[in-house]
Amino acid sequence: MNAAHTAPSFRQMMGRFTTGVAVILTAAREGPVGATVNSLTSLSLEPPLLLFCAGNSSRTGACVIEQGLFSVNILTAAQQDVSGHFAGKDTNKGEGWDAARCRRHGGWLAIPDSNGALFCEVDSVYPGGDHRIIVGRVRDILAPEAAERPLVYHEGRYSRLA
Repeated sequence: MNAAHTAPSFRQMMGRFTTGVAVILTAAREGPVGATVNSLTSLSLEPPLLLFCAGNSSRTGACVIEQGLFSVNILTAAQQDVSGHFAGKDTNKGEGWDAARCRRHGGWLAIPDSNGALFCEVDSVYPGGDHRIIVGRVRDILAPEAAERPLVYHEGRYSRLA
């Protein structure tokens, strides 16, 4: 198998796996640092662990590891602008979502009006090719009474559930 043909084909095929969209947040000296992810999964119920993947050169991944704390914010369908902001795709020239809107929850940051936030401590970090696998131990959960329609990602673009 030729690696030059594998990466694009692999990326295209994985894009067919529909996922929810979340934002990883942590506090850096200069303010909130975050990244939009869909590489998120639960790992264990006892103890409660989850994992996400961050590129080896990801500023957010480095800040999460350095700070030792992060939140996972599950986005609603109405929060596409938030996702775009933290994905570096804020195309509205400053009219998009502002990271200053993040709210404090103990030592963590949270995105208001999301479908919930999981507040984690870094448990372990593993190499994963061109990414790092960051495992978080869930220390607290903040969730609204009822969930809104989720933001969904499929084949390289946002989608919505009917």
